[in-house]
Amino acid sequence: MIAIDNLQFGYGRHALYQGFGARIDQPGIYGLFGRNGSGKSTLLKLICGLLTPWAGQVQVLGQVPRQRAPQLLASICIVPEEFHLPNLTPGQLAATQGVFYPRFSAQRFGEYLAELEVPSASRFEAMSLGQKKKAAIAFALATGTPLLLMDEPTNGLDIVGRGQFRQLMQRPEHADRVVLISTHQAHDLESILSHIWFIDQGRLALSARMEDLAQWLHMGVARSAQELDSIRGIVFQESIGAHTAYVAARGAESPGPQGAMQLELLYKALSLGRDALLAVLPADVKEAA
Repeated sequence: MIAIDNLQFGYGRHALYQGFGARIDQPGIYGLFGRNGSGKSTLLKLICGLLTPWAGQVQVLGQVPRQRAPQLLASICIVPEEFHLPNLTPGQLAATQGVFYPRFSAQRFGEYLAELEVPSASRFEAMSLGQKKKAAIAFALATGTPLLLMDEPTNGLDIVGRGQFRQLMQRPEHADRVVLISTHQAHDLESILSHIWFIDQGRLALSARMEDLAQWLHMGVARSAQELDSIRGIVFQESIGAHTAYVAARGAESPGPQGAMQLELLYKALSLGRDALLAVLPADVKEAA
């Protein structure tokens, strides 16, 4: 569904991507992570055709996004971090913009707005930033596009809104879509992601299924130095007050049952101790997508 080979791109004389490659061959919710300036937003724009690569190939659903073919544009929807909505009501937005998406469902748009508690009769000018963000998310979900790109979708949402967002993303009608979400809010998404992409120094350092990572990594908090010393295979650790959070290679000596990944801790381990963490993962885990 997405194939990127030897991508090269940058701004001015600064090369952001040199030889970047990635693939997505199956539906799922993919989390796109990386340090500030790593090019996450840029990658989303390259995938949907808003930017032109310097060199290399980007193909989406078998086509080149930058060629802007109408049938491809009708199959992609993007929610950028910064956006503008015309001063319309949600119903007027659906009537004027939904026609560009053959799978758009006005019924589901209404359901999503209700779930997110967006006032459907109000114009966007009268809404808060968080309500506008929810409306943009609801519209994007209602398009039914095979590919959905989101850049920091939970920014601007309160705690309740973030929970509502997670619930919407888990609805069955999204099961056959590829959803690629760029975010720093790791904790907001760890319960819904099926895959993770981590970009580092212009390359895809990790592409893995969450369930595979849970089989090979163990995370926890040691409450004493003695407890920490008893844990084998630690690849990353950080102090949390008097305690120590850690990431360890899962093995016979690793304590605790297999559990969900703590994405904030995984993000820090990849950012600050990438090589040590990647060294304990098999190649098929690191390259799964």
